[in-house]
Amino acid sequence: MELRPLGRSGLKVSALALGTMNFGYDWHGIGAIDEKTARCLVDLALERGVNLFDTADIYGYGVSEKLLGKILKKRRAKVLLATKVLGQMRPGEPSSGGLSRKHVAEAIDESLARLGTDYVDLYMPHGWDFQVPIDESLEAFERAVKAGKVRALGCSNFSGSQLQDALGRCAVKGWARPEFDQVQYSLAARWIEGDLVDACRASGVGVLAWSPLGGGFLSAKYGGAKRPEGRRKDPSKAFPSLPEERLAGLVGVLKKVAGLEGLSPAATALGWAISKPFVASAVVGARTLAQLEDDLSARPLSARSLAFLDRASSI
Repeated sequence: MELRPLGRSGLKVSALALGTMNFGYDWHGIGAIDEKTARCLVDLALERGVNLFDTADIYGYGVSEKLLGKILKKRRAKVLLATKVLGQMRPGEPSSGGLSRKHVAEAIDESLARLGTDYVDLYMPHGWDFQVPIDESLEAFERAVKAGKVRALGCSNFSGSQLQDALGRCAVKGWARPEFDQVQYSLAARWIEGDLVDACRASGVGVLAWSPLGGGFLSAKYGGAKRPEGRRKDPSKAFPSLPEERLAGLVGVLKKVAGLEGLSPAATALGWAISKPFVASAVVGARTLAQLEDDLSARPLSARSLAFLDRASSI
């Protein structure tokens, strides 16, 4: 598995990372997996060279972090752990979420306890908090870094302008800056290829792509009239939401390119994502070993295949 630099953090991340949103909890209707299956997925990922494991405090309200920490245990030092903060851990209680100085300080300690570690390698706000001054949040993250609880800061779901704002404030204050932005990015969702990618390139910030398969849509198994069981069985409730009818032509091209590359549609879609020079890692999730086996077969695509998919997805 290729290792790639993550911004200017000095850390190198595997081109594919394992997301654990479904560990022990049915988050966003994607289907929960039990400890036995989760352990098998982690073992396979490690065998194939994956070194980045992604979670968040809000996934299962702590369940994902706790299960991932339990599975890794003595292997903790061999991996990079990423987690996030923002969502209300006790729904309906605003103080149990957000990016206030107090909550960030409490949340990092609670995440560390659940993960069974003294530090996380990557830590990030799960989005922008419009209720808290950004300086207050950034200073709270700076304190976590200085305390040795966080190796590298990042952000998640920040727009280009939000990222630039955060970078500018950190530069003025001399605080640790975001070294990556974890955002939705796939053949079916290319919105970041504008001001966000420009901001990342100009500042040496990496991109971590979440949902690089469009919530399973780019596996090409949901194209028929009779939709199989899975997270996109009901497109009106599927996460993330996509204009599936408008993207039907893209799936057709994806299947043809997959044939040319000798890969499955899913591995081809992942190959397209990790071929983009601004993508440090694509975060994949799986419910079965077979799914993860297929995902981990992904590799950068030929220039010809990239050109076909670029044209087909530019809609």
